[in-house]
Amino acid sequence: MGDITTTAEPPFAQPEAARYLAHERFHRRFVLPATADYPELQVSYADVGRLPPPPPKEPEVTITSSDSHPTILFIPGMFASRYLSVWMHPIAEKVGVRVLVVDRPGMGHSTNVPLDQRLNVWIELVLALLAYLQIRQVSLVSHSAGTIYLLNTLSRCRGILHQDNPLAVMVAPWVDPSHSRVTTMLMLQSFPSSLFGIYHHIPKMINTGGRAFGRLADMFPASSGSGLIAGGVPSDLDPVQRNRQRLDTEYGLSVAVQQELQALVQKSMFGESLSGADSEALFCLRKGPEGLWGECDDYADAVRKLVDLERSRQNNRDLGVVGRGKKRGLTVHAYFAETDAMIGKKGQTYFEICWNGQGHNFDDVVQFRSTTVKDTDHDSVVLSVEVLEQIFLLVKEA
Repeated sequence: MGDITTTAEPPFAQPEAARYLAHERFHRRFVLPATADYPELQVSYADVGRLPPPPPKEPEVTITSSDSHPTILFIPGMFASRYLSVWMHPIAEKVGVRVLVVDRPGMGHSTNVPLDQRLNVWIELVLALLAYLQIRQVSLVSHSAGTIYLLNTLSRCRGILHQDNPLAVMVAPWVDPSHSRVTTMLMLQSFPSSLFGIYHHIPKMINTGGRAFGRLADMFPASSGSGLIAGGVPSDLDPVQRNRQRLDTEYGLSVAVQQELQALVQKSMFGESLSGADSEALFCLRKGPEGLWGECDDYADAVRKLVDLERSRQNNRDLGVVGRGKKRGLTVHAYFAETDAMIGKKGQTYFEICWNGQGHNFDDVVQFRSTTVKDTDHDSVVLSVEVLEQIFLLVKEA
């Protein structure tokens, strides 16, 4: 896919951006077979970055892609989609990692499912897609609302992480408003669920309604990481320009092409389904049946259970039950925005306390690190070249 990375400038930026976005690796499809609980489901996803080398031709030698190549399963936030990979690709390709970004139900071309099925469908989708792609091991990375899916994946599918160097990274992790105490989020929890039936129309209203709808949207939880919310095209603040310049000079995606891509990505997303955002909003605000968040219904309890799971795995490894290799626990990194209107500083503190335990008593099996990224907000932190570089290098070196 390196042949589509471009340094084109006006007047060639628009056709180059269109060619880049049209690449088939941003628009792949997969079918999740029907079960007793749901019918056959269509799934759209992106598969970007550097692909593994082709397997050897000798028929007696079999190598799965993950055995020879570092791979990330990136779980985006609300209103986000596989289009987030548009900005990740040039960095991932240069660093040398593969990144999968999957449209959750009701986003892109993925079939929508009822609210109470979202988590279970996600888990089955992950296992089926990785098997389809012949990927045995991945590192998990999430943004915002993707945190809930990551923690459930970590709990229920621990075996898909690298055996010797298991890694999970959460960027601007979502925190229940009851802990973050963010006023607008608490207020939204009190709204009737029926209000969220029109939630997926908000981006289009912002796009056509300008500042008035942009201010309205600030009240609602959204974590696209794509500039879709909060007015569309990013502002001309220095951090944004610095980020674009680094993508240009270090990764070959010119500023002019990036500007064209911003508009094209929005147009493409508007042309596909956003209906899943209604359920995602209800999901994040816990406006559904009890146990909606599955294994991470309570973050502190979820972390304690994960620690117990890791200790059990370490004991089994000592006994020779689980694999071979280095005795190394789970590495967890959290990246927080300097300013985050979705979870605030209280949400960050709560999340850090959950993972640190009392007196860092989880350190024997979980290595947790927290970083606050200067000049970023809830959305922009996941597009920070600096953050993506660090994450991809962590995965590459694991």
